[in-house]
Amino acid sequence: MDSLAKVTHWILDPLHLLLAVFAFGSILGGFSRRGLRRALGRFFRFLALGAVLFLFVFPLGSVLLAPLEDRFPPFRLQSEAGRLDGVIVLGGSLDLRASMDHLALIQTNSASDRLLTAVEVLTQTDLNLYLTGGDGALTQRIEIGESALVAEWLGQQGFGSDRLRVESASRNTAQHPPALLESFPEVGTGRFGLVTSAFHMPRAVAVFRASGIDVVAIPVDYRANRRGGLAFGQGIKEWERLSLALGEWVGLVAYRLLGRTDLVFPAPGEPRLNDT
Repeated sequence: MDSLAKVTHWILDPLHLLLAVFAFGSILGGFSRRGLRRALGRFFRFLALGAVLFLFVFPLGSVLLAPLEDRFPPFRLQSEAGRLDGVIVLGGSLDLRASMDHLALIQTNSASDRLLTAVEVLTQTDLNLYLTGGDGALTQRIEIGESALVAEWLGQQGFGSDRLRVESASRNTAQHPPALLESFPEVGTGRFGLVTSAFHMPRAVAVFRASGIDVVAIPVDYRANRRGGLAFGQGIKEWERLSLALGEWVGLVAYRLLGRTDLVFPAPGEPRLNDT
């Protein structure tokens, strides 16, 4: 099921989808020099090219990302940490393969704000830090999990292991809560901050709540362009935003249909499953 989800997400990537439409039109039109097939082939090719131009000009990615990112308010760690019994940081901030190729360094990606927030928790609070996430790749998996690598790096920076709790077996969002509960049962009895990218927060919160874990959202890594207007000069970024947004919206619906969550689009303050 998880492999199918990864393949589906790859197929639904706007670039891959439009390339498939263009290729289909080219193949369809190539079988005939005239008639309906040739006309249909031309239609699909123009459809794909028109969509590419549209997505390079109009900020559709930001439009779809913004509701996801705005669902939960920002969390001020310095002033609100007293509400929490610990902080959970989801994996996804490292390029794991690049990190393994450069053993002396960790290689971060565009979600590195999660790692920065982990450092902030350790330096500005006395809360324990729970790191969750292993290797979520479909192929060529790596034995060492991302969380274990992050914990090792944090130790190199002088942060003691007594405040670090590491779970590196889970491979995706749905697996994080049960893996944490199995390794650290106390997660099911307190209130924990949940750190992940803002666009991913609704799905993450829904999964943790359905597992009976009381979480307070700490969204980071905002991606949407909030300046409005046309997307001139941001075409490639809008493609990336659109891919992220489609993946999350589809993921929210799919998780609900699969019974992994109780709500498609959770909001702040909604109760956990075992509170209802």
